[in-house]
Amino acid sequence: MKIVVIGRGNVGGGLAGLWREAGHRVTALGRGGGDASDADVVVVAVPGPAISEALGKVTGLVGKTVINATDAIRPATRHTGPWPRR
Repeated sequence: MKIVVIGRGNVGGGLAGLWREAGHRVTALGRGGGDASDADVVVVAVPGPAISEALGKVTGLVGKTVINATDAIRPATRHTGPWPRR
C-alpha cells in the first residue's frame, strides 16, 4: 500500500516507521509539504492548530482516503483529580 504521512513528529514519524517495516511504501511529508497524488491513503499527523497550514502545502489530496491522527492541543493545566483526565 502507498501511504503518505503528513507530519514527521512523534505520531507521524512513528507510524511511518512501523508501516515501512510492515512492507508499505511510505512518504513522509514535513513542513515543506509535497504531493500525495500517488497515495492510496493519507495520514494527517500534525498538531491541531497546524492542520490548515499543513494541508495547504500538500497537492493531490482530492478523492483520497484520509486518516486524521491530530489532537487538539490545549494549554497545560495542573491535573489533581483521578484519571482519566478530561
